[in-house]
Amino acid sequence: MSASQKLLVAGVGGQGVVFLTTLIVEAALCADLSVASSEIHGLARRGGSVVSGITIGENTYGFIERGGADFLIGLEPLEAQRSLPFLNPRTRVVIDNRRVLPYAVNAGKASYPDSRSFIEYLQKNTQQVVVIGETDVNLSPILSNIHALGTASTLDGFPIPSEHVEKAIEVVAKERYKDENLEAFRLGKAYVTR
Repeated sequence: MSASQKLLVAGVGGQGVVFLTTLIVEAALCADLSVASSEIHGLARRGGSVVSGITIGENTYGFIERGGADFLIGLEPLEAQRSLPFLNPRTRVVIDNRRVLPYAVNAGKASYPDSRSFIEYLQKNTQQVVVIGETDVNLSPILSNIHALGTASTLDGFPIPSEHVEKAIEVVAKERYKDENLEAFRLGKAYVTR
């Protein structure tokens, strides 16, 4: 691992961006890695943009500068697209392609942007891209964040070993949800090899 690794998590309110950030921070601590995080709540309510930055390793500070993300976990394609300024040619990306329609789209005032052209752009301009299709995973939407983390954990250079993520799930998840969170994480790890 280089001196530090920077992870960006992007999604909408209600998708578990804050929970996922807490889980990644706990996993880094379980792995005895220095870690810091910052969260930006564009509209801190269900359906509003939520982005968090996590820095792992030396000189941790949480904030991710433009072009500074080593990894992007996009829990929703439009929110991943909004994160484009933070990506660079070395960035590794996981995008869950299940859309959460913004209010303007639901009201018929706007159309949802084409995510295909964005994904094609990423495939040409970033190091590695994994897209989780809308119908690829038979999993409760509430667990899609953990599934995406499982997929991200298989990317080259991901800074936290899987066993530490699983240990963090044991620590962070509520007792009654631990097993399904672990299952979602393991399904995410298996996603790229199926």
